[in-house]
Amino acid sequence: MTSLIEQKKWIGYWKKSLSDSINTNIDLDRLRHFEIQAWDIKNDLIVDLERVNALIDFEEDRINKKKGIPNRESENWMKLKYVAVLIAPIKIVPLPDRLIYLKDKTPKFPYWYFAILDRQGKLSNSEELFPIFQRRFLEPLADERTEFIFSTVEKVDLATAIGKEKYDSYPEYIESINEIFKRCVGQSIETYQIEGYTVVKNGIVLLPDEDINAGIGIIQLYEKLLNEKSLPKLLSTLIELKNNTENPPLTVSQFIELNSLHLGQMGFNFSLSLSQRRALYTLLQSQSHVFAVNGPPGTGKTTLIQSLVANKIVESALNGASPPIILACSTNNQAVTNIIDSFSKSNERNGPLKGRWLPDIEGYATFLPANNKSDVELKGINYKKQNDDGLFTKIENLNYVNEAKSYYLQKGADYFNSTLLSIEDVIQRLQNEIKELNVSLNDATRLWKEYLQKEELFLSDYLSDGADRARYYIRGLLNDSAFDTDITTLTKLEKEILLYFKNESFFRKLFCFLGIKVALRNRTAEIKIILRGSLISDISQLELTKAGILEKINKKIETARKLIQAISDWKDWKRVYGIKGNPAKNENEYLAAENIKIEAQQKQDLQMSKQNGFYDELDITLRHQAFQLAVHYWEGRWLMAIEEDLMDPNFERKGTNQTINRWTRQAMITPCFVSTFYMAPKFFSSYKFLQKGEDGKNIFDNPPLLEFIDLLIVDEAGQVSPEVGIATFALAKQAVVVGDIKQIEPVWNIISKVDIGNLRRGGLINNYEDSIFEEQYDPKGFLASSGSIMKMAQNASIYKEKGSKEKGVLLVEHRRCYDEIISYCNVLAYNGRLKPLKGKADKSNPFPPMYCIHVDGNSSLIHSSRQNLNEVKAIVNWLLNSRSKIEAKYGKVENAVGIVTPFVGQKNSLRFELKKVGFDTDIMKIGTVHALQGAEKHIVLFSMVYGKGDSASMFFDRGNKPNMLNVAVSRAKDSFIVFANIEIFDRNAKTPSGILSNFLLFERQSS
Repeated sequence: MTSLIEQKKWIGYWKKSLSDSINTNIDLDRLRHFEIQAWDIKNDLIVDLERVNALIDFEEDRINKKKGIPNRESENWMKLKYVAVLIAPIKIVPLPDRLIYLKDKTPKFPYWYFAILDRQGKLSNSEELFPIFQRRFLEPLADERTEFIFSTVEKVDLATAIGKEKYDSYPEYIESINEIFKRCVGQSIETYQIEGYTVVKNGIVLLPDEDINAGIGIIQLYEKLLNEKSLPKLLSTLIELKNNTENPPLTVSQFIELNSLHLGQMGFNFSLSLSQRRALYTLLQSQSHVFAVNGPPGTGKTTLIQSLVANKIVESALNGASPPIILACSTNNQAVTNIIDSFSKSNERNGPLKGRWLPDIEGYATFLPANNKSDVELKGINYKKQNDDGLFTKIENLNYVNEAKSYYLQKGADYFNSTLLSIEDVIQRLQNEIKELNVSLNDATRLWKEYLQKEELFLSDYLSDGADRARYYIRGLLNDSAFDTDITTLTKLEKEILLYFKNESFFRKLFCFLGIKVALRNRTAEIKIILRGSLISDISQLELTKAGILEKINKKIETARKLIQAISDWKDWKRVYGIKGNPAKNENEYLAAENIKIEAQQKQDLQMSKQNGFYDELDITLRHQAFQLAVHYWEGRWLMAIEEDLMDPNFERKGTNQTINRWTRQAMITPCFVSTFYMAPKFFSSYKFLQKGEDGKNIFDNPPLLEFIDLLIVDEAGQVSPEVGIATFALAKQAVVVGDIKQIEPVWNIISKVDIGNLRRGGLINNYEDSIFEEQYDPKGFLASSGSIMKMAQNASIYKEKGSKEKGVLLVEHRRCYDEIISYCNVLAYNGRLKPLKGKADKSNPFPPMYCIHVDGNSSLIHSSRQNLNEVKAIVNWLLNSRSKIEAKYGKVENAVGIVTPFVGQKNSLRFELKKVGFDTDIMKIGTVHALQGAEKHIVLFSMVYGKGDSASMFFDRGNKPNMLNVAVSRAKDSFIVFANIEIFDRNAKTPSGILSNFLLFERQSS
């Protein structure tokens, strides 16, 4: 068990890592700085003391004001003699003739180094020694908006080898800064040039300030946690390094025990797949704080998340308690938007329960954006800003409430076919119906278990050796008619036995009573003839008395009647609710039913696809109905709560109690809140008065709402770096972490060199040779330079699939891509464990599912980014020639096609050339794999860029990591088309591209 002291060391380490990582994406406009003309990097003195001291004064004022010290006359005023600064030795400005092609026309400052600046203008070595490369200018990129490339992550990592831990003098340090620059860029700072830009040798002296960066909410939460006497249980569980628990997920035979815990289902179109259900039911019976779900591409992560939320909503409505506070988080706005879309487009069953019973409200999620998000960006979605702008400002007022009450009551009257209802009546009736549905689910579990017990009795005590077992079953269920027939037969046999003993002679009875063998042998032979072929042919010598035989027959009849009753009770329950299937007893039975459903879906037989499998049928009937009822139950509860709260004079205050009450009330409207990890800590905090400052003004604290969120759902967790995501776990009680470490990785802003230094300063390693760094911290995902929340969740999980390398529950049913496409990913990344369900490509597919168009030529470095203009030309021509065929099948080309390439330069060239020939590049997705993150296209074009002789340097093959090509290929629903020089492929290589070449149909054509 990791001690509190050790866990706080990790908290401190992640706080420092986040601060460092934010510095790698410096926003000059928001930070205090000044510019020096004709900067000489070797100069250790800044002569403009006025600006030097103004900078130090600014930091001095900020520190003192933060501590509540109002002015310099105060005896508590803290004086600064120096500050830590960042210096950019060059400014890179786009040339006028390039401005028309660029969206980002601002100067670039890609390279910074640290220094200490005192009030005499003297520069000296800082504690931070390795320079900063702004991450957004390094390939590979996550930010699709980037147009300027300075270097690559790989070159920066290699350059760390020359970095020292200590420099004896400032000139020695500056010499290393220039040497690192040379290794990463191939030029010196003094002579650096780049085509299309002017390099100005001015220096920028900047004051870093974590208080105004994007991560301030996370950093403040880290600070609060460091002062806590104990850490929240969920957070503590995630930080625990040693976890050897590896329970298997539930089996199909255990599903029935959890059937009544699965209370609600959001969508009406689709039921859960086998692995989704296994994940959900394992979670429902689990006491674990961290639940990891490994979700390969196209395996229904969204449906599972919707089911989790729906279940919580119904459960809380059933109990009449407070609504659950559910937060879904991811690492960036695109991933967050995908979650919101899924909660807005969930299909419902038609009828009076469909839709919302409150006017002007749609969807089940509310986005928590930054205050500066524009109305245009937020159009069409529910949102709530920190300044309270958004959905709840529009509805939490008396005018809306009065209108909504009438609207709600009318909806309730329509549903219940009753007038003169009050809101309380509607709420009570809705809850009663939810309770009735819950009773029905419990009845189903009870009746099926009773049936199984009777079936076991049938198999063990009723069925005779050699009997025709098939006669007793019809479509997998015991046939009550067969037992009716048996009872008739057994009753007749009973009469024959009575008649036999009645007609047996007196002397035979006497001799048998005396045990005379001849008499017993004769009786035995005669009775066996009577019983031959009956259900009780296996009678022993001791049972060959009238009483013994009759008891045996009666027992058989009673068992048959019990079986008939169990079968009848089960059939009656199914008849009432229109359920056709029976619960699968094992995985083979489940898969057999699911295969029928899959075939129906592939044939577009919608009705049949919804009626195969007991659990599936419940999802789209009782559970979906329960979800609809619960939504309207909570709407009514909100109307009652808001009407009372609006009368409270403290309604708009933001103290802890008021904040908790506000979240609780608003969760009744949209059960799921959605945010990035950067915003979550800012929202889930309150205000608390601390003390009066020396200026008489009140000083407030922002205490976090620790362990307030009932369920934290992390989506795309494989993309979340630990220092960004960890803190939010302190706000929740339980977390379901969904992701895939074999898809897009985090954008790590911390290089290994800086990371090791932070670990040592934080006391987590003893020295730079400490092996625990590689043996435990790295593989378990704890590091800011290589880790992820998904890896940490896997480590914390108490479940592991048989045969899997990673812990957690695995989703396997893939529905997005044709089998020929996803088969590549299956071989590349998932050891064949994915189950393709879409089927093979048919003749209606306009292009082969996997093929490569050969393009002659090689790549070249242009503006520090690799490009292949032959491939650009080939792609443009192919799209022009294929346009009519694409539009005939899919409609607008720009919506049907996505283009993926590893390099920003290639992306920019493709956008420019496609726009020239009339394609709408604002609609068409063109970029790195991040451009299609969480998305899918009918056709994906992949421009590999590399040419002959480049094979060894292809970064999507480095380390044989499957991530990039796994994501690129799995975005394509119908066709994945590669444009490449086929000579870069090696079919024998076990690399991602080598494996890919064995799945491609090659086509040679001139560029």
